[in-house]
Parts: sequence; structure tokens; C-alpha cells
Amino acid sequence: MTETAIIAQIASYIVPLLVLAALAVLLSKTGSPWLIAALASEVLSLLCRIALQFAADMLTTTAWFMSLWQLSGLIFGVCLLGFAVTWPARARER
Repeated sequence: MTETAIIAQIASYIVPLLVLAALAVLLSKTGSPWLIAALASEVLSLLCRIALQFAADMLTTTAWFMSLWQLSGLIFGVCLLGFAVTWPARARER
């Protein structure tokens, strides 16, 4: 495996972990149910990525697995949008 491929593989795990950390911080500050669902779907997506690392040959030919992975990404996006839309805007303080 080349150095570039190794860096890309490491980044593919670091990015979801950073997203999970950001969601956890936002959740602790707001308590939004949208963020709970977004956090759960991101965990599911990360688990799919880890499963793919160990059983790529079997899982890439399984339609339900690939659908589950895509569905978890869709749910994450919808939940994050739901949070953004329902988050109360505060007046700027200057």
C-alpha cells in the first residue's frame, strides 16, 4: 500500500470521528433530538466503514449493506438539516 493510500485510509476514519465529536459537543449544549439521531446515524455509518475494511469482498456485493450505508448517510444529512432549521436564531450582540 502506498503512503498516499495509507494517509487517505487514515483520514477516512479521522473525519467521522471529528464529526462525532462535533455532534457530541453540540448535543451537550443544545440537547436536540435531531442531533441524537444524527449522532446515531453517523455511528452506524462508521460501523459500516469498519465492517467494509474487514469484509469488503463479501459486503460490496450485498445490496442491503450498501443500501444501509447510504441510508445512514441520508439520515445524517436530514437530521443535520432538521437541526439547522429548528435551531432558534439569536440576535447578534454587539
